Parts: sequence; structure tokens; C-alpha cells
Amino acid sequence: MVYTVANGFLRAVTDCDPIWVSAMKAFSTAACLTPWLLLSLRRGEGFPPAKIWLMIAASSLVGQLGGNISFQYALGQIGLALTVPLSLGGMIVGATFLSRLFLHERVNLTSAIAVGVLLMAIAVLSLGAEEARAKVLQKVAANPWQLTVGVTTACLSGVAYSVLNVVIRHAVQRGATLPATLVTVSLVGLTSLSLIALQKIGWNGMLQTAPVDVALMLAAGVCNAAAFVALTRCLQLTSVVYANVLNAAQAALAALAGVIVFHEPASVALTAGVGLTIFGLVILTRRPHS
Repeated sequence: MVYTVANGFLRAVTDCDPIWVSAMKAFSTAACLTPWLLLSLRRGEGFPPAKIWLMIAASSLVGQLGGNISFQYALGQIGLALTVPLSLGGMIVGATFLSRLFLHERVNLTSAIAVGVLLMAIAVLSLGAEEARAKVLQKVAANPWQLTVGVTTACLSGVAYSVLNVVIRHAVQRGATLPATLVTVSLVGLTSLSLIALQKIGWNGMLQTAPVDVALMLAAGVCNAAAFVALTRCLQLTSVVYANVLNAAQAALAALAGVIVFHEPASVALTAGVGLTIFGLVILTRRPHS
């Protein structure tokens, strides 16, 4: 639910540079989480071993550069109601394979059926991409490649997030604390994204950002911090596949937010896709998972 609020703030600043938006979001996320890390260190909870910490840092680059930038770019191309489900679809598929390959987590029949239904939902939702693109880009010159790029980057962002989620699951299973893990991810994002944004738009571009847009970016980071803590705790308690499929509830919430708040077009494909998403979650929660 909180990720949906964060994504709503991000959708409101799609006219800004996506790298700069992602950097500002990472700044407020790091600012929220750093006091928790300091408190953790005072309690004697240290950082994970160097090997684990480097894995977290490397996966953070994948999640921040491949995930956040792609996600923010896609928001401006195909809208909130479609970017979130497509990103979740990429995350679910990526996590299913990666968690099985590297974490050796079982995918039981119930979870497999739920994943299949959710992927059907993603396919149905993508049918409405042309209509959504026309709405989002009504003031921009038409470009036949923008739809393809928007859908592709949304899916790729999900795959990048799945890499980060699998590594986080691996790290917390081996004793990495939540504060150390989350602050590492945030600071890596803040550093890398800020440097890229500085090179791309420069100080002038940063300083010319409207105050209301800055406030929205920072608010997105605060919400992201809260949601990130919840998701990481979930990854600590259950499998990556199960956590990500539950997280797919964002699809229905994003569709409602896109249509109600941002006046993105409602369609039969969108309604059917949301229905399939809910059906997939019902299947997942009917029986105990492995």
C-alpha cells in the first residue's frame, strides 16, 4: 500500500529527469533510515561480513540503476496503471528463477499457479498500453517506439528489482541486519544516481527544479523507506517468490490510483487485468506455502 503512495508521488513528477527523481528519492530514503542504522550500531549490531556487504552493494547498483531509473522512465511513457503491473511481472518472473537457482527455494504448486495467473494478468494489462500511452503523451509528439520502450523498461525494472530482492534475502539469512542492508542500498543509490544526474543535467538543472516537485520527490523517498522496511522484513520471513506475489497487490492499487487520481483511461483490459491479479492473490493465500 505504501509503495502505491510512493509511486503516485513519482507519477506526479514524470516531467522531471528520471535519474534526478530517483536520486532525490534515494536521498530522503537514506535520511529516514540512517538514524535506525546509528541506533543499531549503538546496540552493538555491526555490518555484515565484507563479502556479504559487497554483494548487497553490487545488487544495489542493479536495483537502483536498472530498476529505479527504468521504472521512473516507464511511468512517463505508459502511466502508473500499467507500469506497476508490468514491473511486478518482471520481478515475479525474475525472482522465481533466481530464487530457485541461487537460494534453492521451492516453488510449490499453489505458488506456481498463482504466478501463472499473475503473468496472465500482466499480459492482459499490456493490451491497454496503447490507450494509456495516448493519454499520457497527448501533449508530446507521437513516436512509434515510445510504447515499446515504455513496456520494455517497465519489465526490465522488475527484473532488476528481483536481483536486489534475492540478494537481500540471501544477506538477511546470513545475519545481515535490516538497518545495515537498507542503508547500504539507499546510500549506493544516492551516490550513483546523484553523480549520473549531475553529469546529465548539471547543477543548473537540479536548482531549476520546482519546489513542489522537490517536495514530491522527497515524499516518495519517505514512503519508499517505509515500504522498503516492510518488504525486507517480509523477505526475512518468507520466500522471495511468495513475498513478491503478495507484493503484486500493488497492481490493483496502482490501476485504481492511475484512473482516479491521474485520469488515466479505464479499459476492459485494465479491469480484466486487475481481476486476474486479485484472483492470483486469492489462489496464493488459500493454502500454506513452502
